[in-house]
Amino acid sequence: MDQKSDIYSYGVVLMELITGRRAVEAEFGEGQDIVGWVRDKIRSNTVEEHLDAHVGGRCAHVREEMLLVLRIAVLCTARAPRDRPSMRDVITMLGEAKPRRKSGSSGVKPEPAVPAVAVDKDRPVFSTTPDDSDYA
Repeated sequence: MDQKSDIYSYGVVLMELITGRRAVEAEFGEGQDIVGWVRDKIRSNTVEEHLDAHVGGRCAHVREEMLLVLRIAVLCTARAPRDRPSMRDVITMLGEAKPRRKSGSSGVKPEPAVPAVAVDKDRPVFSTTPDDSDYA
């Protein structure tokens, strides 16, 4: 086992937490695991329907955060180990995986969070990072 294998495993655990599914389930199909299943749901644009309702419920902000974390999980489970982020990058991405939220007094509609495609060590992975006042 090496660091890139650990990153893959961490991505699998994130997928399990976000979807409420186990790494291997009969429902995924013969020879399919959660990684392939999540990728299939992303391709068919139905992944949001498969988020764990016990975690996100009907709260749009929490569901958006779940989708952002799921994107990190997909990066962690890239087929080629060299394409997986380092744990340092994963920690940074998780810290930035917050959608913009309206502050109680500003009345300004927040911009949606749009994740970046590639990890650039000189700039944030996600284009929006709210400060603590966004949660007031």
